[in-house]
Amino acid sequence: MPRSPKPVGEVKKSPNPRKSPKPKVPKDEPQTVSNSIKQYLAPPSYPNQEVVYVKKHVRENELMKLETLKADLKNIRYLLEEMDVDSLPDGGRMLITRLSNLEEQVRHQGDKVANMVVEPDNPTAADIARDGFDAKDKKGLTWDEIQKASNAVQPRMFGKQAMATHMAERNLILDRLRDLYESLASRPADSSQARAPRGLASSLMPHQLHALAWLRWRETQRPRAGILADDMGLGKTITMIALIVSDKEDRIDDDDEDSDDDYPAKGKLLRGGTLVVCPASLMQQWAGEVAKHCRPHALAVELHHGAARAAQPARLAQHDLVLTTYNIMQRDNEKNGVLMRVRWRRVILDEAHIVRNHKSATCAAVSALRAARRWCLTGTPVQNKDLDLFALLKFLKCSPFDDLTMWKKWIDNKSLGGQERLNTIMQCLLLRRTKVQLQQRGQLACLPQRTAHQREVTLSQAEMNVYQKVLVFSKTLFAQFLHQRAEKNADANFTAPAKDSAYAKMHKKMIALQGAKPVKSHEILVLLLRLRQVCCHCGLIAAMLDEDAAPDTQDDPAGQDLLAELNKLSIEDGNKSKRKSRMSDADEDDEGPAQEGTTAAEAIRSVLSPNNPVFQLTRMSSKIKAVMDCLHNEVFSKKGDKAVVVSQWTSVLRLVESELQAARVRSVTLSGSVPVPARPPLINALNDPNSDVKVMLLSLCAGGVGLNLCGANHLLLLDPHWNPQLEEQAQDRIYRVGQKKDVNIYRFMCVDTVEQSIRKLQEAKLELAENVLTGAKNTNNSKLTIEDLRVLFNMGS
Repeated sequence: MPRSPKPVGEVKKSPNPRKSPKPKVPKDEPQTVSNSIKQYLAPPSYPNQEVVYVKKHVRENELMKLETLKADLKNIRYLLEEMDVDSLPDGGRMLITRLSNLEEQVRHQGDKVANMVVEPDNPTAADIARDGFDAKDKKGLTWDEIQKASNAVQPRMFGKQAMATHMAERNLILDRLRDLYESLASRPADSSQARAPRGLASSLMPHQLHALAWLRWRETQRPRAGILADDMGLGKTITMIALIVSDKEDRIDDDDEDSDDDYPAKGKLLRGGTLVVCPASLMQQWAGEVAKHCRPHALAVELHHGAARAAQPARLAQHDLVLTTYNIMQRDNEKNGVLMRVRWRRVILDEAHIVRNHKSATCAAVSALRAARRWCLTGTPVQNKDLDLFALLKFLKCSPFDDLTMWKKWIDNKSLGGQERLNTIMQCLLLRRTKVQLQQRGQLACLPQRTAHQREVTLSQAEMNVYQKVLVFSKTLFAQFLHQRAEKNADANFTAPAKDSAYAKMHKKMIALQGAKPVKSHEILVLLLRLRQVCCHCGLIAAMLDEDAAPDTQDDPAGQDLLAELNKLSIEDGNKSKRKSRMSDADEDDEGPAQEGTTAAEAIRSVLSPNNPVFQLTRMSSKIKAVMDCLHNEVFSKKGDKAVVVSQWTSVLRLVESELQAARVRSVTLSGSVPVPARPPLINALNDPNSDVKVMLLSLCAGGVGLNLCGANHLLLLDPHWNPQLEEQAQDRIYRVGQKKDVNIYRFMCVDTVEQSIRKLQEAKLELAENVLTGAKNTNNSKLTIEDLRVLFNMGS
């Protein structure tokens, strides 16, 4: 009983221990103004201080924080001006307090940014040649700095048990970070190259020999695992094949008793060779690469796929290399299948970003595999957010960072210390070189030139009319979504639209009609999908408009619900009766003369009527016409040139295919509906210079990864995708080692549409991925924010 008051007192004082280290740090290290990271670890008192020299990205991040604070301050002021504060339970006291705090934060952050000066950045040839993970880099953090940042992490609670747990976690984290940090001393130098294995018939390039040396080094470290994240098309597959052959010849560290698996064996497991898990479209390519680059009988390869695949572990264990797919891997994990009953010498995940969702069954399946060595191959390890890397570390068994609780507390905690701990892990576990980097070093002279072209498309008047009708309704729904969000959370992010705008008028009538029916977030996304489809061809949404064209709409109940709202929505000034008929031209308006804003149902019967010629799929849309003009002028007119046309919708690919057939141009289509055994002949037809196939129509999601399409030297991206990394992957299907011709990339963008806004979001995501892989600080959120939606709907303040 006498001890009970102490925890209570500690809880009350909990805010102070969190803040207490801050004033002490500047006294410990006042002279570290030349290092950007140290400025974060030991922030000085910014008002009236001397100039601080920092890296460019550091100042940009601090400036971003300042802009965020200013935006919050503006929103609070708007609320106080527009809202009746007397109606609030506290009379607006909390808002006023929040206003005062924000004003102080803005002043403090403004002083902080004002005293920052960006260091001059003049990279030398040596800087360019370095891949960024040299342990001798004097600009990197020392161990004392890493330890200091970890010590600064405070527990959420300050009870005796909580503090003991926190200290145990901190010691574990520091031990692991120390092991990783000290291992950098033995990391192969950038100039070091491994000896090519005798069983390899092909010659490896210098960057591949260095990667082989790095791979062999990692297999002697703890964990025996890593991420080979070279740019797409730099030969990661042949490098891993060289590691397998080299391992078989030399038996690197043949003592396999020290496995890094945490799971006790349920019985004696057979020892197997190397298991490669890859997308179904890449299985044949892996087998082909082994046959092409290895001497006869260098590796025994087994394809574990199809109905006749092995059912006994002994059959798989006798092969040097077993190839399977993620789907089969997932099924075997659920049923304790044959793949789970072999203790693999090595497991390789090709296109490892497929398992980036740590909650998915696929990630759970690959993490459950028993293996002594684990590898991830991906040119895009970060596609959306830092958490993508957690799924890879979970597979790699990089303890304790493969535990989600530890990850969130010590790594993904939105602090610079967490970011630096992640950078330390990546320095040890990840090797990444880009094509530009290797070309600047002079190691990739064989790669031809790549040129990007932006092809702007202007929608016709009829197409723009359809787009604007859907856009007005989308803005209306989004405005209502913002209203209800502001009312629910007292959110200050909403700025009222202009009263004379079309969607403001429609919003007012929608509220009167629906009684402020809640708008769900997925409805906003469905409307975004419709806007993007209209940019490609208005006929893609025709099925949504026509009740009789039922097949597609049955799979899209959200789209049907939205259309029902669009049908019944009235924007007349009086309280008119709602129409119960859809698309009926027989009904007459008995409610008086038409106002300036006709009913949405009438708009549908005119502009959005399925009978409108603009919805006929046989009619060439503006974008399809631009694509065909590009093919005729840039590809078909040049002897030997071929093209890959990429879209995320197979319906768009079918439209292009119809036009190619009309032009008597032979093409092949590779999408998710094409069986795996039927895919290699399609790829060979494109890559064969003697084939009369001029175009491959490629589904972005089904064929955007791993394929070698060097037979083509033109790539046309028809529509922007939310995930820009998929587009980067698709580009590298033709721009890769082995390409002999200059490569041209064409992006088609409809002007004055949502496609231009999507491109802005893509650039932000690409910057996030680059920051993580290069060690830069980033604070971006991967999800669509309210501000993102404002931009997409052209409703930015």
